[in-house]
Amino acid sequence: MVLLVSRKRLLIAGGVVVAVLVVAVVVSWPWIRIYTGAAPPDQFYRPVSAPAGIPARQVLGVAHNAGNNVGTTAAALRYGADVIEIDVISARGRLVAGRAHGWPWLAGLVFQGPTLASAWQHAAAAKMIKLDLQQTGRGLLDSLVRFLDERRGHSVMISTRDAAAIEYLRPRLPAGITLLFSVAFPQAVAQIQSDRALTDAVGGISVFQGLVDSNLVRWAHQRNLLVLAWTVNDAAHLSQQLELGVDGITTANLAILQALSG
Repeated sequence: MVLLVSRKRLLIAGGVVVAVLVVAVVVSWPWIRIYTGAAPPDQFYRPVSAPAGIPARQVLGVAHNAGNNVGTTAAALRYGADVIEIDVISARGRLVAGRAHGWPWLAGLVFQGPTLASAWQHAAAAKMIKLDLQQTGRGLLDSLVRFLDERRGHSVMISTRDAAAIEYLRPRLPAGITLLFSVAFPQAVAQIQSDRALTDAVGGISVFQGLVDSNLVRWAHQRNLLVLAWTVNDAAHLSQQLELGVDGITTANLAILQALSG
């Protein structure tokens, strides 16, 4: 009798454990898909009124992270994206299209997103491809140089927050590739404006929209540097950035890509 009761308790306990695990998987599933690169990047269509301030010169519409997924790449191209952005990391010794996450060794092992070669193939219809380096280890940079050397002839921009990576890449990349220093914090604004070698090595800056002002745009344009603002998803911020004179808008909003494409 005691044995039967013990077995019953074990079965109940086992059932509870299984139920908890099932609930945990269901609750965490969206995060798991993001972590493994299986989930498509954020992309949506939110109507915007046609901005009155779109200048006569072209302002590039950059599809934010769209190149990480076949479906979002196709949608961005349909809505007139000039530039498809692909995030670049390394997984299991290969260049792949995906975001960097915590525990990169684990993220690399379980990564399920596309290879960079596959993402590039789907994005090749765009006027330009922008590679956003999420990691900057020496092995990744060397692999990227080889990758781009085999794919000459397409307009390419490469952005990174790592000034040392820019210094390493500049003399090694094929001619014609534009390097962008990614500016996410005020300290990075001070860095690009004070570091002459860094300024000379890049062709532009990719700046968080909250840091863009008329002084920064004027400073960049005086040095023939492009200014791309990210991530601009609504009409108010779009108008603000256009009035400031930026050269490109990075957005997840297909309606903004459509508006910029004219």
